[in-house]
Amino acid sequence: MQFKKLEKMLAVSALSLGLSLGFMVDAHAMVGGKPVIGISWKINTQDYAAFKRIIELAGGVPVELGQIKSQSVAYDKDGAVAPADLEPSGMLKHKYAVKIKDKNFAKTNVTEVMQGVDGVFGTGGEDISPSLYKDEEKELNHNETINAARDISDYTLQAYCLAKDIPTLDVCRSEQMLGVVSGAKMIQDMTDYYAGKDKVYEGTFHRMPPGVPNRTYARHDVHILPVNSYLRAIVGSDELKNVSSWHHQAIESIAGTDLVQTAETTYKGVSIIEGVENPHKTFMVALQFHPENDLKQVLINKKDPKDFCDTKISLDFFKALVKAAKDKALQATK
Repeated sequence: MQFKKLEKMLAVSALSLGLSLGFMVDAHAMVGGKPVIGISWKINTQDYAAFKRIIELAGGVPVELGQIKSQSVAYDKDGAVAPADLEPSGMLKHKYAVKIKDKNFAKTNVTEVMQGVDGVFGTGGEDISPSLYKDEEKELNHNETINAARDISDYTLQAYCLAKDIPTLDVCRSEQMLGVVSGAKMIQDMTDYYAGKDKVYEGTFHRMPPGVPNRTYARHDVHILPVNSYLRAIVGSDELKNVSSWHHQAIESIAGTDLVQTAETTYKGVSIIEGVENPHKTFMVALQFHPENDLKQVLINKKDPKDFCDTKISLDFFKALVKAAKDKALQATK
């Protein structure tokens, strides 16, 4: 047992070293018969220990993906986009956003970052630069944080996974980024959006307001739509109870895209998209909620399961990602 553990550690270390040095490794770098699952880059000081443990529990080998950069913009020594390329809000300027939306992978390092990766877990986080929307919009996000460097990295990552059919599980921001890359219509701020439609949106339903003591995830139930989807197969019923939620943006409409809607919540007459998938891909599953948070709190922080979403179902999302990545990697070797 100790030998196998050491063997796995050495294999993962070798893979990580090879990627960091830019060595070319096999496109499918299964380690000990397990698929390698990349975790999307956020910042250089990120702590993804909990995510890594969850992927291990699901049967995968986790690696932190490096930052994906574009030759079309300037960066400082820490990897942040140069201020000259940004609006005052931090949003990527139009002329640079247009270049990112070209999806010219040759002008990025995405191929190097994704070498040896069999599947991807796309994480949550900041607002997305609305200059990256298919129909570009002026930034209206009430001084919420925008990380343009991450926008470029995540946009390119999602586009690459779509182009190369890499199994992907996306949550929250990454679900929205999949929508952006796919050409969906987006909502920058749900309170503003529904006020413009003479509807009252209860902002605390999907996210606790800033400034409240002990701010944490909001909780609500999700309705699973009666469509053929991985989400419905995993949940096995019409409702998923007590999910973790933290967002004020959302996908408004997927009309004209390759996506299908798989879930929603409706509260006081306002319906929000809670899940989308691309049925033309091996496994492209995106959730507006956060199953990884419930797993972290219960399995790692040892909190009472009754206060969280069903951890078996939450872990099954990751198991499905791992299985899809493994099956696809094995098919590629035949």
